[in-house]
Amino acid sequence: MKTRGSNLDTTTSESFAIRPIGYVQSAYAQTKDVPHTHTGWTADTSRIQLFSKYAGGLGGLKGYSYIMVLFWVHRAKEWKMPKKHQKPPHVKLFATRMPVRPNPIGVSVVELLDFSADSGEIIVKGLDALDGTPVLDVKPYIPNFDSYPEACVPDWVKEHLDSHHHGAHRHYSHGNKKADNRTGGRAPPV
Repeated sequence: MKTRGSNLDTTTSESFAIRPIGYVQSAYAQTKDVPHTHTGWTADTSRIQLFSKYAGGLGGLKGYSYIMVLFWVHRAKEWKMPKKHQKPPHVKLFATRMPVRPNPIGVSVVELLDFSADSGEIIVKGLDALDGTPVLDVKPYIPNFDSYPEACVPDWVKEHLDSHHHGAHRHYSHGNKKADNRTGGRAPPV
């Protein structure tokens, strides 16, 4: 089957080589180590150690308060759905941010605390990745491109976020289903 206006044959599958640019160093080695609190991972500080050949790529990050980290959720198969999860039965994989996916790529917007283009070390706050997680890419968070204050979510997501007080920031304006991205916060997997 070919898609309209494309030579792409969707019945064939391709594979791609993705190589990490570094690894996460975190206090949490297994999902069971992560404390189950209303703040989730938002208060935790992690270190990303880039391979030396990529360290110089950090030049120019000074002045950014947040970055996006793309990573491979290498322990996704360990993750189990919590018994009291708020997801309605009709909501399937691609309507969630669950870690178990066809390609377990994670993305987190995190606070950039410090970095060194010499050593390739990046210190961040709020990275929801375990120790040893392969990092695929780092991109600057630019509010003009990456923040959509008018964005909406389904009622079940809003209710979940409101009932769990995710961190010191609010994801929504009161009486409104729209996201409140003024703090640069991100939602946990729902």
